[in-house]
Amino acid sequence: MTRAGKVKLSFFFSVLSLLGLILLMGMTSPIKNISFALVFFVVLFLFLVSFGHLLIYLRKGQLGPKSLSRIVIFSVFLVLLLMFSSSQSLNWVDGLILLLVLGGLLFYSSRRA
Repeated sequence: MTRAGKVKLSFFFSVLSLLGLILLMGMTSPIKNISFALVFFVVLFLFLVSFGHLLIYLRKGQLGPKSLSRIVIFSVFLVLLLMFSSSQSLNWVDGLILLLVLGGLLFYSSRRA
């Protein structure tokens, strides 16, 4: 696939998942059904990964395995951070543990790739 095709595909998935997030936030309530929160976090993860792909393609012109693993690691970290903070169970110790896990994953991915 050409670079322009990959950029268009990443842009399409970014817009599609962003619209899905907006619709999910506007039409559902996680208070009534907790499964909506799960769907929200899955769609948020998909948005972060596709938007990360788009940014890397626009910036560098290609996406290597190291960049792909970093996008997934940062996306998982942001979703976990948002999950903990939305449930109001994120204190400074948990935040420090999340940062240490993020640092370990980034170190491991840089050594592996």
